[in-house]
Order: sequence, then C-alpha cells, then structure tokens
Amino acid sequence: MTNLQALSLTPRDLNNITLLKSHGLSIVEVKISQVSFAKGQLLSNIRLPENTRVVCLVRNNKAIVELESAFLEEKDSVYLITDDEETVRHVFTL
Repeated sequence: MTNLQALSLTPRDLNNITLLKSHGLSIVEVKISQVSFAKGQLLSNIRLPENTRVVCLVRNNKAIVELESAFLEEKDSVYLITDDEETVRHVFTL
C-alpha cells in the first residue's frame, strides 16, 4: 500500500492527463457505497466496458495495487481510465 498523501502531480502528470483527454479517455473515480452492487465483489470479476482499465483501488487513504485479489468494500474508491464513463458508473451503482 502507498500513502496517497505522499503523492503529488507534476507538470508531466498533468500533460499525461491532457493526452488521455485528447484521445477521448477520462480518469474516473467511483466510490463504493453501502448499497453498491460492487460491494463485496472481487474487483477482477466485475465486467467492465471495453477500453476500460482499473488504475488503482484506494481504501482508508492507501493505494492497493494488488487488484486481482481485491474484494471491494464500502467507502473504497476505484480509479479507472475509460472512454465510457457513463457505463462505468452504471456498472458500479447497479
């Protein structure tokens, strides 16, 4: 786990975000709620739209990079890169 407070954006990071947007991609944060379909699910079992990748899972202000074995808990934040933000949000809120 990585402490997120230690991370900061550099000009290069901002340039990379701009590059993503120029290719029709967005960085999306989805918070897992008490009633979320995804709560208790193995992250790797959730069917995501094409052209979507999970970048990071954050729990208790710590980044979890072992995504294959992560079960989603209430208050988790999932960060994804996608070209279909609406469907991604729908998948996590069913």
